[in-house]
Amino acid sequence: MPKIYWSSTRFEFLKIALFPWNRLVILTLIGSALNYGSQGAEATPPESPLRLNELRRMVLDQNDQIQMRLQDAEVSERLHRAEKGIFEPQLVGGAEYFDTSRPNNRQQSAQLGFFARPFYLERNTLYNAGIEFLLGTGAKLRTGYMLRDLNNNVGAAETTPGQLMGQQYESFAGLNLTQPLLKNAGWGATTAKIRLSAISSKIAFHEYRRQILLVLASAEAAYWDLHLAQEQVRIGTDSLATAQKILKDNQARLEVGKSSELEVMQAQAGLAARKAKLDQAQQTAFDYASRISSLYSRSIGGQNSLPRAVDVPELLEDSTSKIESYTQAFRKNPDYLIRAEQVKQENLRVAYLKNQRLPQLDLKASYGLNGLGTNVVQSMDDWAKREYPAWSLGFEFRVPLGGGIKERNELEAGKLGKIRALSALKEAEVQVFNLVDTALRKIDLHRNSLTNARSVIGFHEKLLAAQLDRLAVGSVDSRLVLETEEKLSEARAAAVDSMVMERKARLELEAVRGTLLLARDAEVDLFELRKRTEEFLRKNRDKKVEEAPSIPVTNSPKAP
Repeated sequence: MPKIYWSSTRFEFLKIALFPWNRLVILTLIGSALNYGSQGAEATPPESPLRLNELRRMVLDQNDQIQMRLQDAEVSERLHRAEKGIFEPQLVGGAEYFDTSRPNNRQQSAQLGFFARPFYLERNTLYNAGIEFLLGTGAKLRTGYMLRDLNNNVGAAETTPGQLMGQQYESFAGLNLTQPLLKNAGWGATTAKIRLSAISSKIAFHEYRRQILLVLASAEAAYWDLHLAQEQVRIGTDSLATAQKILKDNQARLEVGKSSELEVMQAQAGLAARKAKLDQAQQTAFDYASRISSLYSRSIGGQNSLPRAVDVPELLEDSTSKIESYTQAFRKNPDYLIRAEQVKQENLRVAYLKNQRLPQLDLKASYGLNGLGTNVVQSMDDWAKREYPAWSLGFEFRVPLGGGIKERNELEAGKLGKIRALSALKEAEVQVFNLVDTALRKIDLHRNSLTNARSVIGFHEKLLAAQLDRLAVGSVDSRLVLETEEKLSEARAAAVDSMVMERKARLELEAVRGTLLLARDAEVDLFELRKRTEEFLRKNRDKKVEEAPSIPVTNSPKAP
């Protein structure tokens, strides 16, 4: 068996490779190489500076989800207006022609007396017109006019078969009223659907506010995440420059015999690890930049550039107490307001369904005046004399024999829906308390972490400066200096991370309190919603809905 000889340098390199931290470096380098090979050498899109206020404006103007919620709110408002149309008067009119020929039986002949003929012939035309109303009490009222143009052979001479007598005009003017007394009676039952649609419109409005709040909060959080990723790239670039300087110094000292090959390999390993971290930070920054672009509906391909965050987070002071935060949340939080409106909706629905369980008892009444003449004017003259009035009064009762199976089950379902809505409201209250407490604790935690990270940064900056001086004279090895520099980079990244997390925790607090829109001058009311809807409809009035274009496959081979 041949002998294997190990030099001291190779043995030291083996120890470096077997050390856990260095194994991680090697695996990271392998992963980076594979990832690079799979992605290819695609060019990174250019960057353009983006301020936070500009991002908010673009998100409000261009975000597709906000636009969809705006359309949903408009649909609900239109449906509410449609329900109000039940009180719109209806003009009703018609005409009908009758042509009848039949033989007279003995009784009919006896009733006609001297002028009786063996057959009866009539050709009549019926005209009617009127206006129908629905009253707030649930009553249906119809007022109108009916005219019958009568032409028959009653009284015609016996010697002229088929001859018709002169025309007569029979008219009636009056009104009919049907007033429910139990089921569907009263203002509440009549306007139930109107009030339900009004609450649905309010819910759609709060959902629109919630969508704006969520998108703005997501946009700001992504902006600060992008800032954090950019800072990590900057810190990684500075760390890489430091590692390159250490490697260059070690190589220079190796050439003059003041350093060992082991020192150079340690510096090379540290440089490789920093390159891998920098690549990962750059990829993270790219991911957040593309996510921000999606928030204002812009693709990152073609000539579009990637956004670059230029604003820096700052610590803000907020004097709002915890009790005030709770109060603001119960007044402004869209989720809580939606749950509260849903409870109102279910209460109204249950009240209506209780009314539907009552028997159907309707009061029916009519009053009018009759007229008759050889022309239309003569028949209408009888109205002024009021000699031939006609009126009626009665009741109609209707009750299901099975006890109202449909109405009973609908009422039980409505009661369950009310219980569910109350449970959801209670859950929203608990979430408000918990989210406010959690956000406040996060703010304090990240502020303390920022203070500690800044202390660590100051310590390691002084330590690194001292170690670099000692490294220059060869009194300390490269590994110790690289570890100190790595700790300094981690402390700097932790400080930026704590600052960003503090801002994101404050975003959570403003979101749960519902004050985020007001603080960004983006709060909306029903008037502003109407204005935005009209503007949206004006822009899209002439546009046609088209099929979405197919997504081109850029990496597919061209057809021969």
